Amino acid sequence: MAPLPSNNTAVTFVDYSCEGEDHTIQMRHSSGASVGDALATIDAFLTALGTNIYLLTITGARERDVSANVTYPVTWPGAATYGSSTEGNYASAQYGDFIGRSIDGRRCRVAVFGLKGIVDTAGDDFRFPSSVGYVGAALAVLEADGNVPCSISGLPVNWHQYMNAGINAYWRNRIRA
Repeated sequence: MAPLPSNNTAVTFVDYSCEGEDHTIQMRHSSGASVGDALATIDAFLTALGTNIYLLTITGARERDVSANVTYPVTWPGAATYGSSTEGNYASAQYGDFIGRSIDGRRCRVAVFGLKGIVDTAGDDFRFPSSVGYVGAALAVLEADGNVPCSISGLPVNWHQYMNAGINAYWRNRIRA
């Protein structure tokens, strides 16, 4: 499969701080969606995760248009914070991500740092099925509109019906240093 340029679709970025570390949610959207649609999807996604993420504070939002190499600031329409409680700097390395593929085989991922409950008590290798309430709610948001999010080719994504969770090695090592 031939690679596509990273700016093949428009991308919305939402910057946030969680447990003292800065992170960014990146969401691609097709030409059939606006930046407002993407921001609303990210807001609904974070809302669906609810209290299953540690308190995160939105610090800004940006947009990159198709074929552009720079971002420009946009106004964040959602809440100033999401999630609840704090745990300590180490919790910033805990993540949950949702993965799928478009019909042309291109992979898509939406991830958030600061996920609570990273304990594999069921032996599922840190994979939470859609039957877990907040996972199903977040998947419903991602599946609601085929234009947001989309794959790098601009096509709708067929999402796996689970969320992967873990502790990111880069952030774990950075926090330890």
